[in-house]
Amino acid sequence: METQELLQKYSMGKRNFEQTVLCNLNLSWQDLKEINFTNADLSIAVLEGVDLTEAQLINTNLSRADLTVANLYKANLSGANLQGADLRGAELAYANLLFADLRYVSLAGADLSNAILPNGMIMPDRSIIQRKKVISYITGDTPVNLNYMQSVISNQ
Repeated sequence: METQELLQKYSMGKRNFEQTVLCNLNLSWQDLKEINFTNADLSIAVLEGVDLTEAQLINTNLSRADLTVANLYKANLSGANLQGADLRGAELAYANLLFADLRYVSLAGADLSNAILPNGMIMPDRSIIQRKKVISYITGDTPVNLNYMQSVISNQ
């Protein structure tokens, strides 16, 4: 499926794009709220700034996708393959990342407030990735060490 075809179907009210192959497409800065990309292949796609609020991305292949500053608020990414994806500055508050593959993901500046991590841990409110080493949050608590998070993720 090509970009224009997907956008046209979405604008006409279609939200279900399960198992669709969309490798290497450019959907930057598009509004795709509540879209269903369950089991779809979006590997190497350019999704910079895309609005995927409450999107269903269950078991979706997003490996090496560019999701910089994407809005994934309340998105369901359970079981998604995000290996090597760029999520710098992304909004992932309340996202479900249970069993997602986050190996080699860039998360600098990403907001993971109340997100469910691959191991089932729920991030504290206002959790922002600072650089690559620490997840810090404005609660007065000790920052969570990202190296620990990566070791938990890789032990799945």
